[in-house]
Amino acid sequence: MTDPQAIVASGVAVAQAAGTLLPDTVRQVDKFGTDVAKTTRLLLFPFQLVGAMQDRLESYIDRAIRQVPQERRIDPVESIALPIVEKLRFQPEGDPITELFIQLLSRAMDGERVGEAHPAFFSVITQLAPDELIFLQDFASREETVIMSPVGKKVYPDPAWRKARLDKCDLAVEVRKEVEDETFGYEALSQPELFPVYQEHLQHLGLIEYHNANERFRKLELKVRDDNELSVFSMKLTHFGKLFLKACSKGMVVSPDAVEVE
Repeated sequence: MTDPQAIVASGVAVAQAAGTLLPDTVRQVDKFGTDVAKTTRLLLFPFQLVGAMQDRLESYIDRAIRQVPQERRIDPVESIALPIVEKLRFQPEGDPITELFIQLLSRAMDGERVGEAHPAFFSVITQLAPDELIFLQDFASREETVIMSPVGKKVYPDPAWRKARLDKCDLAVEVRKEVEDETFGYEALSQPELFPVYQEHLQHLGLIEYHNANERFRKLELKVRDDNELSVFSMKLTHFGKLFLKACSKGMVVSPDAVEVE
């Protein structure tokens, strides 16, 4: 991977030759590149890497640093940053879990947002499956989420099964539309049949919780079900889950009532 200092030096030389940079600006740009290179070396120092792994890890660190405005950069919080860098050694590019690690690493170097980098978040990321991140993203898009789950069975409630359950509720058209809009997006998962496992695991991690107190949920007016029907309930992100997404995700579309993510 090209040395960040070399890139900056080259850019400065070209700009100076064109007369487009004043001396103070030159020093500022050069300091930017020096700071990036210094932090990258600091985080890589404990690890002996070769070839492509070195380049890939440098790229991850570089991305994390450059997301932090220069005036907010601090020396990385090593107790958080070094375990993340160690884990990133084995993370493939383009993997959504990789992006969570990079965002958390960025928080550990941001003087304004370092408080968001809760030590528990690293452990949470290491336990997440990609489908569970999709699960959380679905929850983050609304205040609460309606779940339809087979009673006593860990199987996937397909669209026809869910439709039949709502048909029995005899809901007004507008209320049914609300319920359908708030129902969990099972089909977004790569393995929707595992959704009960994901649900239990995310509850165990403290990221989601039951929430059956909303007025819209009461509008369901569900009839008594038998053992072959779907149980209907609602869930939402916990406060811990909201903080996790705020610290570790970027560019996510989030319900204003769920969590603001930058």
